[in-house]
Amino acid sequence: NVQNLPRGKAMRTLFSAPAGRVLVVADYSQIELRVAALVSGDRNMLDAYAQGKDLHQMTAAAVAKIPFEEVTPDQRQAAKAVNFGLLYGQGAKGLARYAKTSYGTDLSEQEAQAARTTFFDTYPDLRRWQQETANEAERTQRVVTPGGRVRDFTTEKGGYRYTEALNTPIQGGAAEVLLATLDQLDTHLDGIDALLVNLVHDEIVLDVAEADTDLAKEAVKEAMVEGLLSQFPNASTVNLVEVHAGRDWAEAK
Repeated sequence: NVQNLPRGKAMRTLFSAPAGRVLVVADYSQIELRVAALVSGDRNMLDAYAQGKDLHQMTAAAVAKIPFEEVTPDQRQAAKAVNFGLLYGQGAKGLARYAKTSYGTDLSEQEAQAARTTFFDTYPDLRRWQQETANEAERTQRVVTPGGRVRDFTTEKGGYRYTEALNTPIQGGAAEVLLATLDQLDTHLDGIDALLVNLVHDEIVLDVAEADTDLAKEAVKEAMVEGLLSQFPNASTVNLVEVHAGRDWAEAK
């Protein structure tokens, strides 16, 4: 299953380009957090992305109550769990468990609760959006993605679920951005010896003739920027896309 490969370098090294070719790997930077900022209109999140700031580092600084520049790698790693866990409605107990299992970070339930309070104090418009979205989804038994796709909870065995009501617009919106990118990718790659060989969530993998590496990198970046803007015309594109090339998938990451 090439959609869910282990993250380790050894596994990705197994996927290599033929002689005379390279793999070009492009992915969106923090696309789900960007979509959350856009759908919620959270001013602090939007300002951070407009300035090219790393939102994981920004959250880490807020939680640790230290300057942005003093955040350590471990603190940033813990902030990933806070950002992604609270983005989809986890409570303190769930956040502590998620931080350990997904990021190897130890948080007590008390520490998770403190981080949760700080997170929503830092991003108050996101908190408001979550409350409004969850209330409306519970009332109507449906939730809608930014692109207009409807999830009807009455057709699902579990019915309305708070975390799914928050998850669907954001992950659905991120998926719609990638679909919009794919709709334009062939046009951008026209005349370039490049083949699309894999998609992994927000990551695009191309098999490219070595001589066309720079052209392909620029083309896929342009397509990805246009993909976001087609769904969110006012979005910031600062540091939006990361593109690398290499002989194998690990080197290209």
